[in-house]
Amino acid sequence: MPNPKSSNDSVNVGTPPEDAIVLANSAKPPPGTGEILGGVVSSPASPTFFSVEFRLNAGSVTRPGTFVGIEAHPAQGGTSLVLARVNDVHEVNPHEDALSSTLRNVLPFGTKYASEGHSTVIYRIASAEPLEEAILDDDGHIVTVRAVETLPRAGAYVVEAGAELTAKALGLEQDPNAGLWVGASAGDPNVQIVLSKNIIQRHIFIGGGIGSGKSYTRGVVAEELQAFGICQVNIDVNGEMVDATAELGGMNFIPGKGFTIPLSALSPGDVTAAVPSINPGTNMYTLLQFTHEYLLREVAEGRRDFFMVDDLVKQIDHCADTLEMKQKGTIEPTKLRTRSLNRLKFIGKPFDWAGALKPGAILNINCKGMPVAELRLVSASIARDLQNLARNGKLPFVALSIDEFHLVAPNDDNVVTTQVLREIARIGRLYKLGLILTTQSPSDVDRAILKRLLTRFLHAIEPDQLDALKGVFSDASEDLVRSLPKLPQGTCIVTGAFETVRHATVVKIRERTTSHGGKTPDIWTDIAKAGWPSKRYTKVKGKGK
Repeated sequence: MPNPKSSNDSVNVGTPPEDAIVLANSAKPPPGTGEILGGVVSSPASPTFFSVEFRLNAGSVTRPGTFVGIEAHPAQGGTSLVLARVNDVHEVNPHEDALSSTLRNVLPFGTKYASEGHSTVIYRIASAEPLEEAILDDDGHIVTVRAVETLPRAGAYVVEAGAELTAKALGLEQDPNAGLWVGASAGDPNVQIVLSKNIIQRHIFIGGGIGSGKSYTRGVVAEELQAFGICQVNIDVNGEMVDATAELGGMNFIPGKGFTIPLSALSPGDVTAAVPSINPGTNMYTLLQFTHEYLLREVAEGRRDFFMVDDLVKQIDHCADTLEMKQKGTIEPTKLRTRSLNRLKFIGKPFDWAGALKPGAILNINCKGMPVAELRLVSASIARDLQNLARNGKLPFVALSIDEFHLVAPNDDNVVTTQVLREIARIGRLYKLGLILTTQSPSDVDRAILKRLLTRFLHAIEPDQLDALKGVFSDASEDLVRSLPKLPQGTCIVTGAFETVRHATVVKIRERTTSHGGKTPDIWTDIAKAGWPSKRYTKVKGKGK
């Protein structure tokens, strides 16, 4: 029987073999990484290619969403670091299990025990999900990043990933001037999150409940895009971007005041929906649609630049003859009801998009207080105008932004704005047109649009909305998704496709340089200024002292 002390598997006896595991407390991490947090432990669930558990050193801190590097040794030799995302941490303390805790409360004497770092039975275990593998050179610098091919061994050190490893593994930029700097990693404030500037060509989604910080994030994105000279057209449903637009040198418009759209920017369906008491299947409906289509053809053929409500009314007689409609009971009521379009103050001459959209321009269309039906008309018209101009190469790249877009593009095939935005989401990048869509109610938006927004900022949101976000969580773990409703204000989970954000990460959004128009009003200061500075009860006669 062999002597155990002479076995190659023995420890602390003689010189260790060349392939011996280097224990975490004696290892030297590669340059660019942070402190050693602990070492990989062996259990039925760890280490595997899907989960690695590690014991935290006393005093080390990590939290869900933190990125760590795990020492690994590829079969072909050398050293690598497996980038992993921490999902959860739990403590093991047999002195505080249910039985021990009960005994301490019942028995008449106290119990003292050593704390973590001095006790041999108290420790914390973190679980992490391997994401990428960085191959290191002899000096410990990153050579390349690839999919995980090497299984970390038990006993390997676990280190704070650091900025370089995190950026390369997530497909981020390291220089804030090279991309969209949106904030810092919530797990490591030293790791700045700088997204590729090309994400705007793959469309952006910003979701979150009331007061979660989504409109604040929209402002950060606006600042970053403007710094790169990207043109932005913002349909501002609540008037939250008015101040920021002015501060960035942009222009604010109110539909009907300095900003109008022609009837040629509306579809026949838009027009018939906007005219009261003209119902599908009736002669009036057919006549109005035919007349509008007739004038649209004239615009397309260059016979007129645009047309107004009066032009549409005048053309009804001619089109009635073409359709052999002779009944005055059809023609005159159609003309009369079509004139009601004049109530829409935003119908007018075409807006000079090509003249206004120069590099760095921000055009904010303030639609605060506008009825939903009119909001959809304005949004559809703007989207269609931009789409047509972009398709014909008459515009630079434009980012079209809509907040509360569940109002504009609901999950309804019959809503024209939904149809237009679907088309832009599908092929807009080919025509140099990007989308930034914000909502507090993803369950109400069109799914075909939502799934094509390939960079997503997910703020705290009500649990009943989580089902609607399935498919946009990317590789966010169940633990991260479960934490979503409880994220603090200004913190979000950023996910995306491989070409935008490779792996979900928790981000603390950076401070804005522009004013935030979407913050919750301070009603208590207003009440105090009005003479009611603190809580006080009204004295009722005959009641109380």
